[in-house]
Amino acid sequence: MRGLIARWEWYDWFMIALRICWCISIIALLWEIEGQWSFPFWIKLGTTCIVISVPYLIMQINQQLYAACELLLPGVILFLLNQSHPDTHLYLLPISFMIGYNSAGYAPMWLAPLAAFAFPAWLGWHMNNSWDTILFGIIFNYCVSYGLGYAFRLLIISSKQSKIIEEQNRMLVQNIKQIEKITLLEERNRLSRELHDTIGHMLTSLIMGMESLRVSMAPGTVKSKLETLLSLTREGFEEIRRHIYDMQTGQTDLPLPVLLDDIARAFAQQTGVKIELDQSGDTIPVPRQSRFTFMRCLQESLTNSVRHGQADRINVMLRFEKDRIVLQIRDNGSGHEALQPGFGITGMRERLEALNGSLQLQSDPRNGTIVTCFLPFQTLETKQVIHIAIVDDQPIVLEGLKALLENEDGIQVTATARNGLEAIDICERTNPHLILMDMHMPVMDGISALKKIKQAYPEIKVLMMSTFEELDQALTALKNGADGYCLKSVQLQELIETIRLVHSGGTAINREITVKMLERFDRVSEVAEPVAVDRFLYGLTKREMEILQYLDSGMRYKTLAAKLFLSEGTVRNYISTIYSKLGVSNREEAVEKARAEGLMTG
Repeated sequence: MRGLIARWEWYDWFMIALRICWCISIIALLWEIEGQWSFPFWIKLGTTCIVISVPYLIMQINQQLYAACELLLPGVILFLLNQSHPDTHLYLLPISFMIGYNSAGYAPMWLAPLAAFAFPAWLGWHMNNSWDTILFGIIFNYCVSYGLGYAFRLLIISSKQSKIIEEQNRMLVQNIKQIEKITLLEERNRLSRELHDTIGHMLTSLIMGMESLRVSMAPGTVKSKLETLLSLTREGFEEIRRHIYDMQTGQTDLPLPVLLDDIARAFAQQTGVKIELDQSGDTIPVPRQSRFTFMRCLQESLTNSVRHGQADRINVMLRFEKDRIVLQIRDNGSGHEALQPGFGITGMRERLEALNGSLQLQSDPRNGTIVTCFLPFQTLETKQVIHIAIVDDQPIVLEGLKALLENEDGIQVTATARNGLEAIDICERTNPHLILMDMHMPVMDGISALKKIKQAYPEIKVLMMSTFEELDQALTALKNGADGYCLKSVQLQELIETIRLVHSGGTAINREITVKMLERFDRVSEVAEPVAVDRFLYGLTKREMEILQYLDSGMRYKTLAAKLFLSEGTVRNYISTIYSKLGVSNREEAVEKARAEGLMTG
């Protein structure tokens, strides 16, 4: 009962006050005619209070039963009073008003004729009034009273619906603002990466080109001008890097719990809904894309809980578990036994699945809705950061590559060297995961350093670089254990993908070199006896052969990624490398060539 009273609005209090005033007026009437009845006054008083309060209590249980009790119980008393007091029928007007008010929108068909016509007509007939008096003096008054109550309730219903629409509109505006905010942040992040990849690579290439010209040209005015251009280009490059860093940093660099708490607080202030945010487990760094995903899922879930579930209390739980992060949103609204694909559920699921995550829904009309978002640590890029050492005798190449790579998530340049001897010393001191090494250097060249590194530190990956497409040098490097070969002119994004591929156990060979290798093999095969072709000729690793087998079976990229516990982007990188090594451009050509060359095991 206390909870019911706490939800009363002003119009509920008005109806209670009207009912109390009506009760007081009847008590006053009983006091006035006390001598005409033989019952003690306290009995009449208690009976009146019970008769007037019982219908209201029944109304909380059964709306149709209420109307019958409202007419029957007070009507009997007033009918008895009417025998000793001729104007008692006027005391029934509040009954008609209340029945009209409480029946608006869900009244049975028989209620209005009974309350506004039949009952007052029977009352007037019993008092021996004329039909004119019954029709215009009694029935008319009851019809007006019933109509006023009915209209008053419709007005309140309309006002409540208007408030609901206004609240939903406010929520929509707030939701749109949140979507705009997160979309702008995502777009800024995308633009910053594109600027970094394109302008940064262009300026680095420009610096490297001018540096080579400066070294090769004779001293003089031209050399002085090139040095000036180099200085200006370096300054411009550093300025662009600062701008890109400023564009990337901002509110989204805050820890995930802080970002989710900000969204929950803002939503609670806008809607008045009570939101509790709890956290368990030790907080770990979460990449920007994963933070965006969790932010969108929380925002969409909060909006659905209030807009569709009419919830007024929401609990948000963020758990950092052993191998995953779990975000759970639980509300006390009216759930749905079968949630439709709408309500933003499809978008949430697609965002999570793009990061190898998943979405779980539980909804019940009595217990509300529970939305649970899962993201594994593997897709959160919380894996080991790739430590890279860069080895090149040209300082500008070292500076340029270091400047480009150190801004990439998951990559850290830990050391640089000018020749092969320094590279070996780096392996002893820092033990990097991968070495990016030039082929031609003074003191000790790249091939000699590669042999010693692979003998002493076979676990270190080595990616060889060259300015020109030198097939013999590339083959020599691969035979001596190099894990990949690429040109210095490679695009930055391709270089990043190559580094990640080699670090994960793959082999990366420049496409142009691969084509030349295949051309040489074709020329040799024309004059030599047919020989068995194995996967090593194409530089295919065991992982690449495994993926090639799955491609042959017709498996989709997403299914393949789930089977190998890799992200879809990593699988695509593997497949691009396979295409490059085989000299093909699509799945069908790769499978056909693998079968023709006898690379398939089944």
